[in-house]
Amino acid sequence: MDMTRGIYVTAFGKPARDCADRLLTSIRKFLPGMPVCFCGSEPLADLDPHLDVFVVQPDSDIGARGAKLLAYELTPPEWEAVLYLDADTEVISSDLVFYFELIEDGWEFVICKDPMREDVAQLPRQKYDAAELVELENSLGTLHMLMLNGGVWAFARTDAVRQFFVDWQLEWEKFGRRDQGALLRALVKNPMRMYVLGNEWNYFPAYSSRITQAAALMHYPGAARRWGGQVPGRLDGEMAWEAVKKHEATLTQRRPKDGLTREGAKTRRGEA
Repeated sequence: MDMTRGIYVTAFGKPARDCADRLLTSIRKFLPGMPVCFCGSEPLADLDPHLDVFVVQPDSDIGARGAKLLAYELTPPEWEAVLYLDADTEVISSDLVFYFELIEDGWEFVICKDPMREDVAQLPRQKYDAAELVELENSLGTLHMLMLNGGVWAFARTDAVRQFFVDWQLEWEKFGRRDQGALLRALVKNPMRMYVLGNEWNYFPAYSSRITQAAALMHYPGAARRWGGQVPGRLDGEMAWEAVKKHEATLTQRRPKDGLTREGAKTRRGEA
């Protein structure tokens, strides 16, 4: 269908911006000519003024969830097929265009399942407020469901998708923590033509031991975070920002995480 394509990336804070620099380099290598819409408090140094788009947003929550869920309205309206990538990902193959091809085939939303041993699992209670778990169970009828990963997804510009993103934002703002529960509630409210891919298309070196090869993308969870451990309460709350200040105060120099590069990930899997 030759739809207009583009990639959306957000990054706030030094760790996330460092990861975004690496991601942009990998996009340039494997998808030359692919425009990127970058959302942050200031642009990345290597953005191409003739190709890319920079969008300013406030640094409103420590996980950049608010900016992430604005993907539909912040990306250029002429982009008919949009791929969102977490800053802590790295493109390793031009086969990543498969996400766009699925959208061009008529699917409205493409996402991967979470990298867990069981396809269907129970939401981890320690990562959600009790009130959100109650709302999830009331909305879905169960807490056992297919886990979806909100770090990589593609969408088409349709009315159904637009309303889905409105509801995903509203659902996340209720509790302000992880966006997975909000994602599930928004999907129930807004049925779409959704295609679910396996973890080889959103490959986590640390959690994908049963997959022998990544298809097109590596994902290094935690590499972009500016805090350590679990943050209680809302990610846009006072305790969250205090956790960031405390974490940054303990770091005189950020030590690269194992797996930050593709070579590091290979070493981690014993391939070096």
